[in-house]
This record gives sequence, structure tokens and C-alpha cells, in this order.
Amino acid sequence: MSDLRLDYLATDSVVEGIGASQILAYVERFADRGVDVHLHTFEKAEPGADIRERLHRRGVSWHPRPFGRFGAVGGVRRVAAGASAVRGAALVHARSDLAAASVLLARPRRWVWDVRSLFSDQRLALGTLVEGSPEHRALRRIERAAARSSDAVVTLTEAVLPVLAERHGHDVAAKATVVTTCVDTARFEVRPAPDPGTLQVLLAGTINRFYDVPAMVDLVRALRRRRPTTLQLVTPEPSPWDAELDAADPVRRSASPAEMPDIVAGCHVGLSVCRDDAGISLRGSMPTKLGEFLASGRPVVVNSLLGDASALVREHGVGVVVDDRSAAGIARAADELEAIVADPGVAARCRALAEEHFDLDRAADRLVALYRSLAG
Repeated sequence: MSDLRLDYLATDSVVEGIGASQILAYVERFADRGVDVHLHTFEKAEPGADIRERLHRRGVSWHPRPFGRFGAVGGVRRVAAGASAVRGAALVHARSDLAAASVLLARPRRWVWDVRSLFSDQRLALGTLVEGSPEHRALRRIERAAARSSDAVVTLTEAVLPVLAERHGHDVAAKATVVTTCVDTARFEVRPAPDPGTLQVLLAGTINRFYDVPAMVDLVRALRRRRPTTLQLVTPEPSPWDAELDAADPVRRSASPAEMPDIVAGCHVGLSVCRDDAGISLRGSMPTKLGEFLASGRPVVVNSLLGDASALVREHGVGVVVDDRSAAGIARAADELEAIVADPGVAARCRALAEEHFDLDRAADRLVALYRSLAG
């Protein structure tokens, strides 16, 4: 029997999206490392037997609850249900701010605040939250209380630490551990690049208002003026940018998480350019797709203010940083991208960075060590 029980609380689903690609992978590895994991999630649909069986086989006790309504009322109900789920727990990992609100009500013995990407600021950037509204003020109070009362903090980037220190004091940054969005580097592996006759550019994942789709479309057009280029678009749902994307004549497709390693390997480069005007939340963001591209030996295109991404890309020579959205700046980015795709050493550099910075097993080791230190 394990000497360490962890209650992992997320207001996301594990059947879709980031839950399927991140939460499941982490909790399974925690269980592999001897942790007694109790996973609490909120599901939008009745969970299938396959997920239940998968988690049971790995030793994870899963406690799914109905997601309920969208909006503020539904959020309050999920916070209350989450608090009931972890009340009296010895150690809780609260994934993002709504889970943190549950923990603040439940008052477990020890808990970890998983910041993700500055939740309220990201919602402001996405246009789903009004600045100064009652909901915005409530989320800011939750953030302040979580920063003060949590026993440890986990962030996705180094770049967000000064923001937390400025808002909540240096003690918050001092108790923080950086664990970025990681990938299974055994699934995403380096394979030979596709035929160089046509440049295959991949834009994958959820494409919301956080991204600068016009800049990425301009880059694809600049590349097409130099050589044949195909934009591969793999998204799980409709996007607010669909009209702009359709104008770029993409090859559209959907894919399951199991298919993504083959899709990434079939392209030359991955795009992840966010809006530089998306605000302070960019400092705490690191899209999962970056680790997938790099682990597959594929260079990436990012923007200059995206978390730690631009510094890592420049330091390791694994892609292009777009810091000028003018026609001349996009043309320079296209020239740089042509050169780096042709570089025979780029795949090895990408893979080395992924193994050092984005490896899921190394991240799980660090988190389990953190849990054990908190449990004493």
C-alpha cells in the first residue's frame, strides 16, 4: 500500500482536449511511481468504460462528476462540488484557479496551486471575461488567496515568476517549481522528414483568439512565394478564425491524440504564434504542441512574448521567433525558416531540447518529489 495519497483536482474533463493529452498522462505516471492517486474531474459526457479501465489498470482511483452548466453559475457549482470532494484530504494538487477555489474552501492539510497560465488574465485576452466585472474581481481574489495559502506553486514558465512576485510577494516565487507542458517523448520520436519538394507547415490544436492567425497566414503566403507550401490544419473544433484560415487554402483534417505523432512527423515545421497583445497571461503560457513538435525533431515558429518559448528557441536554434508582424518582418521570418528547415542538424537540436525541457517522465519525477517533500 502506498505511503503517499494525492488527490488531484481538475475542473476539466479527461476525455477530451488538454485533459486527455496532459492530465491522464501525468496521473498514470504518478501511480507508476507509487503514489495513491485519486483523480477528481468534471465530465461533459458520460465517461466511457475504456477510460475507466485504463485508469483502473494503472492504479488510479477516478471520481468523475457531471460538468453541469457553462457560465458563472456552473462554475460556482463545480467549485462547491470540488471542495466537497477534497475536504479533509492530506495532499491536493489543484489544477488552475477554479480548482484552487475549491481547495480554499476545503482546507486540506497540504496543497499545490498549479497556476497554468494566469487564468483570469487569459480569459480577459480571450474575451470571455470583462475587466472589473464581479467575476473578474472574484477570480483575482482567488488568485491572491491561492498565492498566500498554498504550500507550493507549480508554473509552466520561468517568465511568469516575476509577475507572481510583483503581484503577491517574493515568497510566492520562492515556493514555485517550473514544470512546463510536457509530452511523452517515447510516442513523439524523430523520424525522417517528408519530401522536401513541398514544405509541409502544421497548425494543430485548439485555435482560439489567443493566437495570431493573420500573422501565421501571412507567413504561409510568404513561404508560398518562395516554394510550394501546404498548410496542414488539424483542429478538434471550429475556430473563430475559420474565415482567415480558409483564405489560406489549408488541408483540413481532424485527428485523435493517438494519431498526432504520425501527423507531426509528416510535416517540416510547426506553428504556434500567439498575439503579442494578449496581455500578461502570455508570460505563463506554453502550448502543448511545442513539445510535440520538438520531440519529433521539427522546428517551431513562435512569437517573442510567449512564455519561455522565444528564449528557448533562440538559445537552442530550434526555430524562428516572429517579433515583427510587418510585411518586411514576415519576409525575414520566412527566410529564416527556409534556412532552419534545410539545416541538417536541426532535428537533433530539437530532440535534445525536448528531452531536457519537455519530457513527461522527468516532469513526473519532479512533481512526485515535490509531493513527497510536502507530505514529509
